[in-house]
Amino acid sequence: MKIKIGFVKVAAAVVIFAALITSSLSSSPLQVGAQQATQAATMSVVPASASLPPNMANSLVPCTTGATSPCDLIATKAEDIVGVWKQYLNNPVLNALGGVAYIRYNADGTYNIADSVENTVKPFKNYPAGTFKFDGAQFIIAAIPGAPAPCDGPGVFQLRVLKYGDKPVALRYVVISDTCFPRLQDLSQALVWVAPNTK
Repeated sequence: MKIKIGFVKVAAAVVIFAALITSSLSSSPLQVGAQQATQAATMSVVPASASLPPNMANSLVPCTTGATSPCDLIATKAEDIVGVWKQYLNNPVLNALGGVAYIRYNADGTYNIADSVENTVKPFKNYPAGTFKFDGAQFIIAAIPGAPAPCDGPGVFQLRVLKYGDKPVALRYVVISDTCFPRLQDLSQALVWVAPNTK
């Protein structure tokens, strides 16, 4: 009986050790680099008419009037996202301090990205600024004039405003169609709510 228990313990330890090694190898820098290269190579073949699975057309936890708990709102108009959000910005040309920046979405369908909340009030030197619009639940960010290929086209996303009650907390971009890998990389993480849109 003691031999069987000892064998079971050893077998369990071997299984756990094998799982740890497999997990470690799957997240190694070489593996991640290969995955990123594959993503970059295949990103340009995303069809312009791509769509999300039907179950993602609805909020996971709808925001209702008087809600006092976490919920999500699928943005369908500028007013849903108006304000200042903190985001990653890894474009080496912009040299954003710490790889982060701030984006201000305005009710008139314009946005400004800058190095501080204060500098997002108007287009800021050397940082992107442009326009956006909604087509139903699709958020379309226009191409930035003069941007090099493959970033010379629009990006199409679903935007989910994550809230706690009626207070915005984060903005999540779900890609529908975009060929601009640097933009996709910067928007792959949720943006964090910073401030309302006061000028």
